[in-house]
Amino acid sequence: MKRFAQLSTFPWRLLVLLLLACAAVGVVVSLRPPRPAPFIVLRQPYHMPVPLRDRLTRWIPATPHWTWAWRLEEAMFGKRKAVNLSAEVMSLADLSGPAISSLSLGAASFAHTNGLQVWLLRADELKALREHLKPAPETDRPLRPRISTADGVECQLFQGQSVSLSGPPSQVGLSLGCCARVHADYTDLMACITLSELVTNEAVVPGGSSPLVSIQTNLDIALRLCIPKGSGFFLFDRSARDSGRKTIGVIIDPPQPKT
Repeated sequence: MKRFAQLSTFPWRLLVLLLLACAAVGVVVSLRPPRPAPFIVLRQPYHMPVPLRDRLTRWIPATPHWTWAWRLEEAMFGKRKAVNLSAEVMSLADLSGPAISSLSLGAASFAHTNGLQVWLLRADELKALREHLKPAPETDRPLRPRISTADGVECQLFQGQSVSLSGPPSQVGLSLGCCARVHADYTDLMACITLSELVTNEAVVPGGSSPLVSIQTNLDIALRLCIPKGSGFFLFDRSARDSGRKTIGVIIDPPQPKT
C-alpha cells in the first residue's frame, strides 16, 4: 500500500519539476536584454556590465559537491562558446581626407560627433584594406593583439611597459578590453581601446637640461557595436589630426565563435 502511494505521487513530483523548469526558462528569456543599438560610443572610464548569468554563478562554489548546480546553470543558459578576436592597430600619419577617399570604403557605416568613424566590412574587404594600409619600412610597426575568450566573458590585454616620470608608475602602450556576446546573426561587442607612447620634446630644454619626456595618448575610445555575422570593422579617429596626436586606425577581424 505504501509503495502504491509513492508511485501515485511520482507523476505529481515530475509535473512540479517540469513546471519549475519552465518557469526558470521563462525568467531567463524574459530577462534577456533586447538587441542594442547598432553603434554606441560609451563614456570613459567604462566598466563592462555583469550579465545575469555571471551574477548568479558568483554564488555557486567551485567544489565537486556543487557540480549539479554548474550543470543546471549550463542547461539553463547554454554552453559558453569560445570566441577568438584578432585586431590590428596601426599609425595612419599619412592618411588625410583625400587618402581616405582613395580607399574606396564609401560612406562610413557609423560616425560620431567626436570624429570617430566606423566601417563594417566583410573579411575579403578587410584583407584588401590591410594590404592597402601596409606600413612603409620606416614607419611604426602595427600591433596585432589576439584574444581567446568565451561568450559573455570580459577580458583584458596589455602590450607595453610601465614607466615612472614624475609620479606613480603609468602604463604606456596598447590596452584592449572587450566583452563579446554571440548571437545567431550578429556579435554584440563592447571594446575599450587605449594607445599611448612616450614622446620627447627637445624644444623645451631650459638651462640645457635633459629633454622633456611625457606620455601622449593617441587613442582612447570605448564603443559598443553590433557586428553582422561574417563581418568585421575598421575604425578611424579623425579628431587626432587637429590635436597633434597620431592618427590611429584599428581593424577588428570578424569574431570567430567556436561551437
